[in-house]
Amino acid sequence: METGKQFVKWLRPAGCAAVLILTVLATVLLFTAKGAPVEGYEPAESAEYYAGHVDELLTEIENDLLPRLDAPGVELALSDGVIAVTGPKQALHTVRLAIIHYFDKDLFEFTEVPE
Repeated sequence: METGKQFVKWLRPAGCAAVLILTVLATVLLFTAKGAPVEGYEPAESAEYYAGHVDELLTEIENDLLPRLDAPGVELALSDGVIAVTGPKQALHTVRLAIIHYFDKDLFEFTEVPE
């Protein structure tokens, strides 16, 4: 008997259904995750406002959001209406989660730099 058939036989129909349900739930969770909130931070304006005022968004992140995060080495730059965020892997991950929680991720370009 092939390995896959043997595994399905061992699981039985209820086990197969459970595996399928867990797979669907995990996929939905991964595609709908919206970042991580930052304690004590609220943007001064709405995400829609900042989508039209990217320069003000850059200032908001530099002055109000980044100081609340433990993210050394992260740098921001505005280029062609997109904010380029660069930094070491762990710091960039922390900043990315915070940014996409509050703002549209299409306004940003995240680039990892070696430590």
